[in-house]
Amino acid sequence: MPDTKSTFEIIATTVQTLSIVAGIVISIMSFNAAQRKEAEARELETAKPFYTLRQNLYAEAVKSAGVLSNPEVHTKEEIAKSRIRFRELYVAELAMVEAPAVEGEMMALASIIDPELLNMTEAQKAAYDLAHALRNSFTHSWKIKDK
Repeated sequence: MPDTKSTFEIIATTVQTLSIVAGIVISIMSFNAAQRKEAEARELETAKPFYTLRQNLYAEAVKSAGVLSNPEVHTKEEIAKSRIRFRELYVAELAMVEAPAVEGEMMALASIIDPELLNMTEAQKAAYDLAHALRNSFTHSWKIKDK
């Protein structure tokens, strides 16, 4: 009988040890998951000014696009103001925060409502390039994932 008891004790000790190790592993994994979630929340909070600016400029772009794509229901003054604002957004402000998919759609819209905008002056091209360089800096620094 002593062999049976010692075998039982060995099994019990092994199970106890494995339970402790499993508990430690689960605790470490839970801690790491919580740390990752906190880091993601901090990154999102850090990038919040960028996302807020982007959202505001997107709203302005849509507003200008709405006026320019429906000229028959707007005054000449509204159309002129919207054309100026669309150009400002296209060349600089929006180019600084837009996602690549939005950039493509802005170009497509510009080709329809303001084709000459696609042939930028040197100054416009320089402003456009600067805006994209700033966007790249922001997205890199704040780990923004644009698709």
